[in-house]
Amino acid sequence: MRHFFFLWFHLVTLVAPPLRASGGEAEPAACALLQHGLVLRGPQEQRLQDAQPISWLHFPKAGSSFINAIVHLPGVCPSMSNLTISKDLLGECWLTKWNLNFCQKACEFDKFTCPEHPAYEKHPTITDYSAQHGKLMGMFRDPDQRILSGYHDDANNLAAINYADYLHEDLRIQNCTYMGDDVPKVPILDFAESWKGGMAYQVLTENPSTQTLDPKRSKITLEDAQEAAQRVRDGFAFVGITEEWDLSICLFHKMFGGACHAGDFENTRPSSPGKSASMNYDVTELMGWHDHVDAVVYAAAVQVFEANLDAFDVSHRTCQECYLAANRTSGEVTWHGSTLPG
Repeated sequence: MRHFFFLWFHLVTLVAPPLRASGGEAEPAACALLQHGLVLRGPQEQRLQDAQPISWLHFPKAGSSFINAIVHLPGVCPSMSNLTISKDLLGECWLTKWNLNFCQKACEFDKFTCPEHPAYEKHPTITDYSAQHGKLMGMFRDPDQRILSGYHDDANNLAAINYADYLHEDLRIQNCTYMGDDVPKVPILDFAESWKGGMAYQVLTENPSTQTLDPKRSKITLEDAQEAAQRVRDGFAFVGITEEWDLSICLFHKMFGGACHAGDFENTRPSSPGKSASMNYDVTELMGWHDHVDAVVYAAAVQVFEANLDAFDVSHRTCQECYLAANRTSGEVTWHGSTLPG
């Protein structure tokens, strides 16, 4: 109860004035990708304004912690400027509780789009690409690592044999009663097939017939993946890479302003206790299987990300001021050797 009272006090009784991003920084060089049209519009305040209302496309096991970077943006969720949304603040099932009980109270509706049905769908798909074009943000993760992270998430047991039945028990989801690790898992390759193309699915599907994590959701083809990849290049205001969490957060603030917070870098939802940022999941578990569908989407995300690193002159060297403000040591996260936020 203490956590809830603390958050309620900040959300309801505090009227924090919106922070203003510092303007007038030198504009980065123009980029070839269409996505970088936002780069040319002006300083950070203009970029942030153009990206609003922000639509966060939250891919499972790609980084729930990214919500903190969003709510810490200037003026987006003013009462959250000094708070980190996490288990420490809200207890178990913290992201669902945030979406259900606090998001609409804390955030400006014209600056951030809160999930429409958080008790039913924890990982919504896109809703209207034409309306969300240029306002989408997301962290993208290596597809095979994302799938392995999901399979080994014993706390949520996403691979449970009857997980599809659980998804449709709305009351149990809303009360955050998870499957538990005592329920047997499906074979790993069956799970991998059910998650294949999951990022492409969320980028493309505007009228889903079921939930994103339903093992029986519609399948995605390579042709679909190509279309999703084009949307990543053209329609996202921000593309981050989970394997490059620190650089992604630094880039995010370089593009849209706001101070770097320690909470932006925290792994507020690790897949399993003791999983270190220097450890990758062993892909040999997949016995040669590979998510070739989402690989197309991930490659497009990496392309956009790397182009933006160049355009905004973002590197561990140039991010020292950001890391210092967040009490972060540069280079803690490496491209090929991390599992990062779940």
